[in-house]
Amino acid sequence: MENLDNTMKNKLIISIFAMSILAACGPGPQSAPAEKPAEGPAKAAVTAPEYDSTGVISAVNGLTLTLDHDGASAAGLPAGRNEFQAYAEVLAEAPLTPGVRVAFKFRKTDTGLELVELKAR
Repeated sequence: MENLDNTMKNKLIISIFAMSILAACGPGPQSAPAEKPAEGPAKAAVTAPEYDSTGVISAVNGLTLTLDHDGASAAGLPAGRNEFQAYAEVLAEAPLTPGVRVAFKFRKTDTGLELVELKAR
C-alpha cells in the first residue's frame, strides 16, 4: 500500500513539473503577422486647417512652447497665453529663446494646439 502511495506521489510531481515546463514555453508563433495600428488621430491632425498668428515665446519646456500671441479669429482663439505642442522638425530651426517675437502656424487637434511652423519675426 505504501508503494502505491509513492507511485501516486511521483506521478503527481511529474505531472506538475511537466505542466510547469509547458506553461513556461508560452504560446507558439502566430500564423498571421500582427496588423499595424490605425493612423486615425495622426491623419486627422494633418487634415485639420492651419491658422496663422504672431506672438512672443514665453517659455519652452521640451516639445511644449508657451506663447503670448495675438490670437486667430478664424480659429476662435482669442489673444492671450497658450501652450502649443510641437514636433522636432518644427523646432529644429526655430528660435527657442523666451522673449523672441515669432510668427507661427498652428492646428487645433483633439489634444490641444499643435505648432506646424515657427519663425522669428
